[in-house]
Amino acid sequence: MLNEIAMTDKNAFAVAAAIYGGAFTFGLVTLLMRHVYPRAVMFALLVGGFLIQTLGLNLRGAEIKACPLGNIFEVAQFIAWSLVLLFFIIGPAFRLRLLGFFTAGLAALLAAGVFAVPAWDRAYPPGIFGGNPWIELHAALAIFSYGVFAILSLVSIMFLIQQHGLKKKQFKGLYQYLPSVQQLDLMAKRLLITGVIVLSASLIFGSIFWVNNHELVPVFKLTATCLIWLGYLTVFVLRIQKKLVTRRHAIATIILFVLAIASLWPVQSARDSEPQATGAPLRVER
Repeated sequence: MLNEIAMTDKNAFAVAAAIYGGAFTFGLVTLLMRHVYPRAVMFALLVGGFLIQTLGLNLRGAEIKACPLGNIFEVAQFIAWSLVLLFFIIGPAFRLRLLGFFTAGLAALLAAGVFAVPAWDRAYPPGIFGGNPWIELHAALAIFSYGVFAILSLVSIMFLIQQHGLKKKQFKGLYQYLPSVQQLDLMAKRLLITGVIVLSASLIFGSIFWVNNHELVPVFKLTATCLIWLGYLTVFVLRIQKKLVTRRHAIATIILFVLAIASLWPVQSARDSEPQATGAPLRVER
């Protein structure tokens, strides 16, 4: 029975990744033909991928009896899911043209890329968070904040592209479909504030667990998470002080997101040794 469920959730993730990839390809082909893609089509494709990915996350969560954030594969799927969810929230509100295209590309990269290394979907004991609501909330908020930072990096990329077009006095092709640099800069500022607040809340909830169970929290995991938080907090403070704005702000947020994603592997590796140490039974291998 577990094998059937495992195959079902894995297939759902694969189909969702394929739909995201199809949405990105559709947008790319349309733009290469010097046309802007129909927003309704892009939105529909992203909705389809999102719903199927949601199904996969629910099936995986039912199997492990917790929020599916126990290995790199699941974390990447959750970040991609959060990214698309945020697009649904801010896309229609701010009418950022081409954001759906960039969202589809990054979601496809995250959702499909982790299939390249089967070891990233490593087995671990059911109920990995031990039924502790604080640590589960901490993990969910932390990964959701990464989704916020993911869409922030996309807005920053769009900003750099549009700024380059303005400097080169290029107003046709891709540039004509991008929002103004002022709109992109304002959106980046709001996303940065949101991401910092969500990640800060995650650390606060995590500290409630850490105070009483500090021996169960790997030092490397704690250090890496705090460094990522400190990095974004520093950018936020410098932005408020107007010492880090426009192009430098965009570059800083992109670099921080790359570092945040790069830290997932060593952070998960630091935690992976815990199940073996406790002798807990692993869930069925996928």
